[in-house]
Amino acid sequence: MKKSTVALILLLEGLASSGLQMLTIRQVTAHIGSSVLVTSIVVSTFVAALALGYYIGGRSASQRYRTLLVRNLVISIGIFGIGISYPAVDLFFTQADVLTLGLGLLHHPLVHLFAYSWFVLAPLVFFLAQTVPLLLHTSTSDTSKSEAAGTLTALSTVGNVVGCLLSALVLMVLFGVGTAIVVNCALLLLALLKKRADWGAVSLGTVFLLVAGFLNVVVERQLFDATSEYANIKVVEHDNGRALLVNRQFASFTNDQQHAWPYVEVMRDALRAQPELKTVAVLGAGGFTLTSDGGLDAEVTYVDVDADLHAIAEAKFLKESIKGTFVAADARGFLLDRQTGFDAIVVDLFSSSVMIPAHTATQEFFELVESRLNTNGIAIMNIAANPLLDDPYSVRIDATVRAAFDRCVTDLSGFNGGLENIVYFCRPSRTRINSEIAGVYQDDREGVSIDAFLLAQAEKERGAYGQK
Repeated sequence: MKKSTVALILLLEGLASSGLQMLTIRQVTAHIGSSVLVTSIVVSTFVAALALGYYIGGRSASQRYRTLLVRNLVISIGIFGIGISYPAVDLFFTQADVLTLGLGLLHHPLVHLFAYSWFVLAPLVFFLAQTVPLLLHTSTSDTSKSEAAGTLTALSTVGNVVGCLLSALVLMVLFGVGTAIVVNCALLLLALLKKRADWGAVSLGTVFLLVAGFLNVVVERQLFDATSEYANIKVVEHDNGRALLVNRQFASFTNDQQHAWPYVEVMRDALRAQPELKTVAVLGAGGFTLTSDGGLDAEVTYVDVDADLHAIAEAKFLKESIKGTFVAADARGFLLDRQTGFDAIVVDLFSSSVMIPAHTATQEFFELVESRLNTNGIAIMNIAANPLLDDPYSVRIDATVRAAFDRCVTDLSGFNGGLENIVYFCRPSRTRINSEIAGVYQDDREGVSIDAFLLAQAEKERGAYGQK
């Protein structure tokens, strides 16, 4: 085989295989969210399968390298195009959830991810990893094995680097996840053609590519309105209105009367009750429903990492222009770049039905939110947790929020004995009255009656006393 052909095959294999980890993580996000735990399982599986593929490929008989290489490329096209497609991923995780119901640890989503990684991702990486050791058999007698191994590995790695950038920065951004998968399968088919495989192998590879195109482009476009590098987005009819589904969760709701989810109505009421709020930042745009009723007289900036949400919301969800401005950016990065503060910051960030992105669920993040509030500003945050705080996550996220602010109160839009949307209203320590000044009421001091009387008088003067 010519050196140029070997080099091209390695580059094509590298281009196709490098995006596997990102595509797998992206496809499973709709079922288990995105976190360091998800990444660690996918990456460790990838590396383990890579090592096994190198080992087995290096022990293959030299006279069989052509047959094995063709076989591996054909199988890889099939697994890549079908096994990584969203319909296949959805079927796997849905059935795993049903089959393991009531089986304790086996029902955990991370266990399902581990199984998926080893049933689908590992075989694919295993076959692709054999490309380098198999092609070592093409090296000439005047080339040392170490030089040949170094050259071939370098060529494959160059393909990995270019392919990683191509998948993440071009294909997934401009054309969606499904198209990125199909393009990678096409690269493997091109490598098969350069190998001058028999027409039976080429025909089977072509069939796999066509099936991949159907599943990842035709079917995916029927399932979703958009598939960005961050989420699958779909607008559906729901309860005499419309719901915006983001990664299989009901992210927003609206109807012809511009009603929204109960917790959003709580946030709306809180903002409307404070006409002095002039600048509001909303971290996590959802369906832009916070201002869709037109009842908020303030300059509102929506911030969301997914740029596709804006167009989908206006065209199919709200069916009108959003009320406010939109910035496509990471919430934490947006706050770090800001030099001026806001009168109110609304935090409504989720990567799945429960999970908050890890970097926006820490004390440091909430302290950043607090630091970007103007004096007497307010942070309003939606946290999905158990109101009774009787599980580690609910206790810790509540403690984390309160550690960053001087004081917080919460509001529940419902109570069913499980997870609820808990809306936190928090003040920074820079407000006129903070917790250190306020102190606490005690039996031997008559302070509560005086403070309550003064509060009642103030409410009466502004016409709010007795309305509740």
